Amino acid sequence: MPIQATAICGNDISSSCLYVSALTIIYAGQYAWVSLLIVALVLFLFRKIYGEVVGALPLNGGAYNVLLNTTSKRMASFAACLTILSYMATAVISAYEAMFYLHDIINGLPLMISTAILLAIFMALSIMALANQQKLR
Repeated sequence: MPIQATAICGNDISSSCLYVSALTIIYAGQYAWVSLLIVALVLFLFRKIYGEVVGALPLNGGAYNVLLNTTSKRMASFAACLTILSYMATAVISAYEAMFYLHDIINGLPLMISTAILLAIFMALSIMALANQQKLR
């Protein structure tokens, strides 16, 4: 059970690290596994902290909550803004990569426009989910 819990708690952090694994392979070549093993080791060593942060507030506010308890409100708010920017950058990169792969299948697909449309679809789905959640309360 602790291995599964560690995997769940570190998923958010590790997914950001694993986004660059392809770049690691490009530069490190056959020794890329060493750097990825170091990432896994660091995540394993901090698993209890990640578990506490994720458990602090289940809706991606764990980092803000932990910093609010340990630093000033201004510093916690600054970290929360950086976290939101990180999520937005990850969403844009993921959407662009998805459209880049689709571009290989559908010739002539405009990458920027299709990326914006994909992000708009997911934005609409998120807003509908939030509105639906408000109705349930």
